Amino acid sequence: MTNSKVFACPVIGEAYEKVIHSSGLTVYFMKKQEKAKKAAMIAAKFGSINYTFTAPDGRRVTVPNGTAHFLEHKLFEGEKGNAFDFYAKTGAKANAYTSNDKTAYYFVCSDHFEENLDVLLSFVTHPYLTKENVEKEKGIIAQEIKMYEDEPGWQGYFTMVQGLYQEHPIRRDIAGTVEDIYSLTPEILMDCYNTFYHPSNLVMAVVGDVDKNVVFEAIDRYFPGNTDISVGDMPIIEPDPAGERYVEKAMLVSRPIFHLGFKDNDTDVSGKELSKKEMEVDILLEYLFGKSSPFFKELYESGVINHEFDCWYDLSDYFSFCVINGESDDPKKVERCAFEHISELKRSGIDEERFREIRNGLYGSLVMETDQAYSMANRMVGNYLNGAETFDAIEVLHEITTEDLQKRAEKMFAEERSCLSVIYPLKEE
Repeated sequence: MTNSKVFACPVIGEAYEKVIHSSGLTVYFMKKQEKAKKAAMIAAKFGSINYTFTAPDGRRVTVPNGTAHFLEHKLFEGEKGNAFDFYAKTGAKANAYTSNDKTAYYFVCSDHFEENLDVLLSFVTHPYLTKENVEKEKGIIAQEIKMYEDEPGWQGYFTMVQGLYQEHPIRRDIAGTVEDIYSLTPEILMDCYNTFYHPSNLVMAVVGDVDKNVVFEAIDRYFPGNTDISVGDMPIIEPDPAGERYVEKAMLVSRPIFHLGFKDNDTDVSGKELSKKEMEVDILLEYLFGKSSPFFKELYESGVINHEFDCWYDLSDYFSFCVINGESDDPKKVERCAFEHISELKRSGIDEERFREIRNGLYGSLVMETDQAYSMANRMVGNYLNGAETFDAIEVLHEITTEDLQKRAEKMFAEERSCLSVIYPLKEE
């Protein structure tokens, strides 16, 4: 260990340790005594937006869409077999996911933690990429891609993203197309692995009633080196307005599905400032569109929307946007009503009592999350990759004022930075 720091949150009586291992790997460890569930997650800052980069040998590399997702699939299959088969023997729940800006692998278990951790570190540090097994995987992922192409919810979301953004690499499909996938080779995948799976570009989180010595003995075995490489920042230029204000597509649905997105180009924030921004937007979304809001009650009771309605926020150090989505026979009415309520908030301000209720509810959710092994590991990893710390959100939450929310609403909810995406039912011939 070359660097270790404890982060404590006295208000809730919790703490975790952040360690920079000699290999360059960042490790979070949170001891949760007498808790049955234990979780470990390791993630690379490598997602669909990382399509061009400089390899460790200095070559400039550009890869097809879907490369990060494909590599995620391949790492689960090692020379000795599929990692899922090993986890099945211990009863652990394991999975992985690739997003726009990261790839994460994890397991959750009640026992056999040491064995499960060994499996996780083994397949992440030992890629097994041959021409034969890469070709075999292409057929599997091609079927997955076709499934997403037929999924209205995903198509509505992704169409919205492509409408919101003009040049940002978030426009690139996480899974890619079938043509993209079939152009991949073991050499391309190894270029990505050697660049983005270097320990200095990885973060690991362990939460539960676990012996810390066991964790670091395993890390020492799998990360013995102490070299360092710099992936470097990825410059992103994105015009302020949305590329398109309205997009639509016809698919096999019984009722139109809408996604109304709001793009925020104010992404040059990190640390507590980023956590404060996240909390402000979460409060605003609940205040404006949550199930207790006048907006929701009005549209739900009149039948314009149904129980499928939702609102959520996605942010990283590379992008920031929020979404309201659901089913409606009149999506444009939903959009009009949304902007009417946004305008009313900007004009009349925020009710202090309701604001405090929402803020207190969010605080309770964050505190409860600290008792969930997987949720906590996932938040630690995500916060680190965004340049923040996990307890930042709890600490800044009660600093937020109605004036802060007014300012955030002005920045976040602008019509010229919004896009309405609608999936309409296919018309009968």
